[in-house]
Amino acid sequence: MLPLLRAVIVWTVLLATVMLPRVDAPAPPTASVAVTQLSVYDRQSVVRQTRALRAQAAEDAQVQAWAQELQQGMAEYQAQLKALAVAKAETARIAALNNHPPPQPPLAYIGKIITDAFSPLGQAAVVWAMRIAYCESRYHPNSVNTDSGATGLFQFMAGTWGGTPWASKSRLDPVANAQAAAWLYSHYGPGRWSCK
Repeated sequence: MLPLLRAVIVWTVLLATVMLPRVDAPAPPTASVAVTQLSVYDRQSVVRQTRALRAQAAEDAQVQAWAQELQQGMAEYQAQLKALAVAKAETARIAALNNHPPPQPPLAYIGKIITDAFSPLGQAAVVWAMRIAYCESRYHPNSVNTDSGATGLFQFMAGTWGGTPWASKSRLDPVANAQAAAWLYSHYGPGRWSCK
């Protein structure tokens, strides 16, 4: 989209500085004088003037073509902007469907689940897990990312979930999700999550 915008700006400047003064110039007066005999100088002058008029007509035609191309480019750009706005509205609509109420019972229950799962790995692991669960799902065990399909408290992808010992349980089960996250953390470290 940036090259299109750059092209629009360049053509606008070109039209404004070079071509538009020529478009608005008054037409040369047409005199219907009958000339019966021309000197060599007059013939060359008429030839030069004819060539200049042809060149001007060619430039005017080029300006018209550029103006038409600019209008077409602007129409395409506006259509792209409309499509983008529609896509953003649809994304917002889908995101609104995914905003779940806070988990019930409140945070203390989720905090206990995370602490129970990660406490065998040490206090630093518990602190890390609380931060990651908040970043990934805001402590909502029923959270689903509509873009990636990541699900649950620690936002497991289906393929990653299938490689854990809790693959037979639902990713929406907060206890299984926290236990699987602790297992993954203990085997592969914290690098499996994009939140830091």
